[in-house]
Amino acid sequence: MSKFNCMHMLACAWTGFLKWLMDARMIIILCICIFVYSFVVDPIMANAKLMNESINVLEPFIATLNSGMVLLIIPLGFLTLISDYPKIDDSSIFYIFRIGKKNWLFGQILQLLLMVVTYLLAIFTASVAGACMSGYIGKEWSRVTTNFVAEFPEQSGNFGALLLPENLYNQMTLPVALIESTLFVIMYLFFLGMHLLAFSVAEKKAAGLITCGLIIALGSAFCSINTKLMWIFPMPHAIVWLHYTKFLREPVVPIVYSVIYFTLGIVAELVFCIVSLKRFDYNTIALEVHS
Repeated sequence: MSKFNCMHMLACAWTGFLKWLMDARMIIILCICIFVYSFVVDPIMANAKLMNESINVLEPFIATLNSGMVLLIIPLGFLTLISDYPKIDDSSIFYIFRIGKKNWLFGQILQLLLMVVTYLLAIFTASVAGACMSGYIGKEWSRVTTNFVAEFPEQSGNFGALLLPENLYNQMTLPVALIESTLFVIMYLFFLGMHLLAFSVAEKKAAGLITCGLIIALGSAFCSINTKLMWIFPMPHAIVWLHYTKFLREPVVPIVYSVIYFTLGIVAELVFCIVSLKRFDYNTIALEVHS
């Protein structure tokens, strides 16, 4: 195999990323953004109007990354967008042969990171843009988040109020919630992408897609019934408020455990990729492409 070459890796990542951006399936991102506005931004804005208050423009994005329902849709949308990742066709096989397997593999990992960040950036933009007309930028939770239930107890089951639970705003500041929520969802999506890459390198791409779908679906199902078994799956580790009770400072599961969970999972998938890469057969892949 060829030696590591940063320029080859960067070129491989950027070329694949641009092809992904120009894919017709990018319409899915627009659909996800519309869904986020309707499902998250609009209910929170309705509560703000009822209270005659403004919200922090960052709150809808934090709510998006901490909603069990939305965090089922976001990974499924991302999995659909990267379903052919890593894309291997006739030109790809020649390209892999020319730059070397290792450079191609790490180029694919860098491309995955670019895709994850771009996907979340689009969702962030949709969330903030929807709230900026009547919101403000600040470091504190708005009164809409912290006082809505107290002022309107008859609406304690209001969907907009449930999007930002007490487990979140009682336990951490808004900047901490924003940073931790974003990083954990990035790690979750990156974990799924690495899982798909690992199975593709092992020439079991269909199995990778199926298991990714199962990981998302089962994680969501176990989160909905709130059982301890849910911590086997990555989804609860990506939802920050699940780590805490409503009032007590002692966490249900320490945040550091989730960092270790994702780190070990991603490293294991990387090791699996490297080991499988040694058996990566150009001839077999070429036959699959033409079949």
